[in-house]
Parts: sequence; structure tokens; C-alpha cells
Amino acid sequence: MNKTTLNKIPLNCEAYIDSIECGNGIKNRINDMGITEGEKIIPIIKSPFGDPRAYLSKGTVIALRESDCAKITVHPIQSYT
Repeated sequence: MNKTTLNKIPLNCEAYIDSIECGNGIKNRINDMGITEGEKIIPIIKSPFGDPRAYLSKGTVIALRESDCAKITVHPIQSYT
């Protein structure tokens, strides 16, 4: 099982969240939005300048900054190249 960070997952590739290594304030905010360890997440939209990106989790679309996504470890459901 290959682990990577959320910001490196290509659009429309499903992944499960392994850990969130942000500071407590950001981690609590991310958890409050429904992004928690063990949940499935899918990057679905990239902004014109690349940051932020929109993610689908639990039927909700959430925008996250790349700097925050770089601290979220995930493992893809299927391999991508």
C-alpha cells in the first residue's frame, strides 16, 4: 500500500486518509469539516492557479489549501500513474 500526501493525489482518484499532521487549530477545523482519519476522499476540482483544490468527502465538497493537504497522509484505493 503506497502512502502519499493528499496534495499529490490526481483528480478523481479515491484515497483513504491515514493521518492528519497539522497544528491543532487547523486539524480541528479539518475534522469539523468531516475530513477525518479513515475516511474516503476524492480530489475533484483544481482552481485555475492550482491552489486551493476541492475535495469530495462524505457527500460534501470542501476546498483545502495545498499547504494543509501536504500534511495529510493518504493511501490511494487504486494505483495511478
